[in-house]
Amino acid sequence: MALDPPAFFRWLASLPPRRDVCVECGAGAGEVTAFLGGTFARAIATDAAPPHSGVPCAVPILAARAEHLPFADASADLVVSMQALHHFDVPAHLREARRILRPGGVFAALCWGEIVLPEALRPLYRPAFAALAPFWESERDWVLSGYRGLGFAGQPVPLPTAAMRRRADIAGLNAEISRWSAARAARRAGVAIPLPKAPGLAAPFDLSWPLIGRVFRA
Repeated sequence: MALDPPAFFRWLASLPPRRDVCVECGAGAGEVTAFLGGTFARAIATDAAPPHSGVPCAVPILAARAEHLPFADASADLVVSMQALHHFDVPAHLREARRILRPGGVFAALCWGEIVLPEALRPLYRPAFAALAPFWESERDWVLSGYRGLGFAGQPVPLPTAAMRRRADIAGLNAEISRWSAARAARRAGVAIPLPKAPGLAAPFDLSWPLIGRVFRA
């Protein structure tokens, strides 16, 4: 049975020998920090461009680049990013993460894998996904691989199987796809995405996204 995200983050929080300080990089709205704040004495969200308002988790976001973290050497027990590593200068971020981690601390670069549709829907969405393909960021394949090949000066830790699950209907799935960065880029280019409309499949169904990435112990 795959872990849900809360169970996965409980597993992640259990890895460091101490739970004094957690630092999230590229935190966006700080969802990961909000969860880990219940486990670490201090959970600090950082982002190069913090949201100005409307942060749903009510987590303060410290303005800091992942490549220049304003923390002392050997001061953090966990350094984590979620769906953000590919936006960083990766070698510089890895050096900073290694610098601020205590011995035995944990580095985690996490991301969401490709959406998993019910088998019956896959042929219906194949044309839409083909139309979106040219508009994805160049790093997409690396993200979907779980940052394959990422090197860090530490011991790799195998990840448990984990996934985010949602119930949706066709309208909800189409709305989700319309929010994807590739769909926004396609709209800007004037390209219509052929999303299906199938009244016969109006009943809710299950969607999932695997939670993947790389975890290392310093």
